Parts: sequence; C-alpha cells; structure tokens
Amino acid sequence: MTTPLRPLAVNSLNTPPFTPDSMSIGAKNAGPTGQPFRALTPPSSPRRTGSFSNLSTIAASQETPLPSKQKQHESLQPLHTDVSDATMRVSEAPAFECPFDIETLKDQRGRDAMFGTGAWSIVYKGTATTKSGNLSSSLTPPSSPTVSAPLLVAVKKPTRRDATEVLKSEAKILSYLQAMPQNEKYVVPFYGTIDQATIVLAAIPYSLEDHIRKCAVLASDNFSTWTMHEPVVGSTAKWLRLAHQLISALAWLHNVAEVVHGDIKPGNILLANVQGSGTELTFDPVLADFSSAQLLNLDETTPNTLSAVTREFTAPELLSSKVLRDPNSTATTASDVFSLAVTLLVAATGQMLVYGGSVFQRQAMATQGWMILDNVRAGDQSSRVPRMGTVDRVLARAVLKADMGRISAFDWLDVVENVVKGEPRKTTR
Repeated sequence: MTTPLRPLAVNSLNTPPFTPDSMSIGAKNAGPTGQPFRALTPPSSPRRTGSFSNLSTIAASQETPLPSKQKQHESLQPLHTDVSDATMRVSEAPAFECPFDIETLKDQRGRDAMFGTGAWSIVYKGTATTKSGNLSSSLTPPSSPTVSAPLLVAVKKPTRRDATEVLKSEAKILSYLQAMPQNEKYVVPFYGTIDQATIVLAAIPYSLEDHIRKCAVLASDNFSTWTMHEPVVGSTAKWLRLAHQLISALAWLHNVAEVVHGDIKPGNILLANVQGSGTELTFDPVLADFSSAQLLNLDETTPNTLSAVTREFTAPELLSSKVLRDPNSTATTASDVFSLAVTLLVAATGQMLVYGGSVFQRQAMATQGWMILDNVRAGDQSSRVPRMGTVDRVLARAVLKADMGRISAFDWLDVVENVVKGEPRKTTR
C-alpha cells in the first residue's frame, strides 16, 4: 500500500472562522500562512416548476451534468473481486500510520482550535509538519491521484476511554475505503493515524448541516407564494441533484465498498469544492464520520455504536428498547437508506429537529419513523412536502418499514432519475 500525502510544514497560527461566502475549499483558498493551499477533495434559482421533462433541465442548474444511467449504474455495481478477503485483512491489520507530524492550531484565546465535537471524539484544527523536514517530496494516499499537499488537517481524537476502540475501528475502515475505487469521490480523504486511535483527515470545514441551516434562514427571510413549495436548499432541481449525489454515494458505499455507515445525517456529510453562496452554492458532498460504520463481510462488530446515533435520523427498527439494550446491535444498509431519506427531507424543509412538539413527542414519532412524511406534512413546512410532490415521490419508498419493502440505495437511484425525467404522476385535489 502506498503512503498518504505529505503536506508542507507551516507554523501554528490562528485561523479565521470559515464561511462559504468568504472562502471556498479548493485551489483558491489561503492556508494559515496566507499561502494558497488545496484541500484534498473529490473530483469534481429558477422559479418554481412542476416537473422536469428530461435530464438536461436539472443538469442546467449545476455545472456538472448527471452521469448517464448506464454509466452510473455500472460504476456502482458490486466488485467482481473477492471483497471478503480485503475485509478480513482490514480486521487483522491496524490502520496505516500518518507519515507526518501534526501541530494543533490555537484559537484567539490560546486554546486548541476545534472543528467540532461528537459523542466519541473532538476534531481539532491542525497543520502538518514533515518528520524529516524535507518539503520537496509529496506522498499520495492509497488509490488517489497526486495532488498539492494540504496545510490544514482535521485531527480526530477520542474523548473518553471507551472511545479508543471505536476510533481504532473507524481508522481501519477508512484505511480499507481508501483502497476502494472511486473513494476520492465519495469519502473524506484519510491520511492515517497517530497512535492508532487519533485520526488525521482532510480539513473540509463546511457541512451539509451548516448549508441547510443557512438556507433555512434565507428561505424564511424570502418566503412567498413563489418559494413556499420549493426545498429550502434552492430550486427543486438543486434538491434533486443533491439527492442524486448522496444516493450515489450510499449505493457506492453499500455495493462497491460493502460498508454500512451507521450514522448518516447532515452533520456527517461534508461539502467539498464549494463555490458560490447561499442557495446558489455548488459543491461535492462526501461522507464523513465512520465511527458507527461496520464492514458487511465481517461477523465481528464494534460494540455500542448505536449509543452515539441521533435519534431523529435513526431508522425506527433500531430504536426499540431490545435493540438499544444490545451492545452488539448495529446499523444496516436499510437503516442507512432511512437515515439518508431523513437527511434529504431536512434539506427540503430546513427543520433540523425534523418533528415538532416536546422531546417526548419527538422521540415517540421517531420510533414510528415510517410515518415521517405525514408528520412533517402536519407541520409549518408542509407546503414543501406536498403529497405526490417531488420530495414525496423520491422519499416515500425509502422511509417504509424495514420489512415492508424499503428500497435499496442502488434501486433508489432509478426512482430519482425517473422523477427527474418527469414520469406521469397522480394529482391531488
């Protein structure tokens, strides 16, 4: 296996807060020294419309057109090689070690600067310094093209004793994913570990949650009869493109990599290659935070991963007391589909809490998640999720009960593409 990227050495300096309007992720960014840097990232509003007649309509709303159905589906077919051999090697070997030293940045008060915190970890802002001091050479992550070295990195450290094994497992899965074809398109780049339990990742500071929250404010400020039926992230075309991007990523994760993510939500989807602002923002979403992930071909699991999931984005079959009490319970491909459906629903409504009411009411509704579309239609954002509308047609089969025909991620792509084409649909009176 080749060794990951070796970044340039820089001094530890304070960094200003990131906003997508003032700074985009990519070659035009300025690093902590004021010099340009590139984060390692994957390849690359009209008025309300009722439906789309062909793929060109949605493609026109973004710079990159949707791939052809045949090409897209071929790239997401399961590998013909024996992936189980690779997963066995992952379970037996530690994750690869980060080849450079990390210096944590400081905030304005002199404390360690952070990107955020989670149930198991804290993610710090850091800069990479070469161990040898030789800045002329560069290393390349496994199965990734050679690119300019990032100055800024994200350093994920465990926050408690029982989190160490969780992060070790995550590091192993990230090492494995780096060897999968197209990983750079769907997964946040991984640079290795420090002492096995500290994970070093590409710094991508803007998440889908950040974007949705900002768009929700804009939608509220510009609410009108023209916009009340559109998703808060912009036009229906933009929401459909986001759905296609994220469902493609999930289909790749399940079919090609054979991995269950386990904790899909807007905060665990990072936005790379950000350009523009507001609802006109363009980006490439990548999956992050694999602390609840499991390899499908392994019998062994990392215990207690369900204890860290967010209830409202979790499939109802995982919320029963029996499942939650079992430390060996894990997420499934079907529960990943449900979680992504809720994520896309939130991108339409702008409501991060998903359900209304008290904490107990929201918890009760989450345990009956198959009714989520009806529950949201009873709220103040119901106009954005009309019955038999675009959002409803895309999400309906993804939020069914697990034993009632919930769709797979691979088949879900067909649903999105058929909606984009504007297939005949029922109307409501």
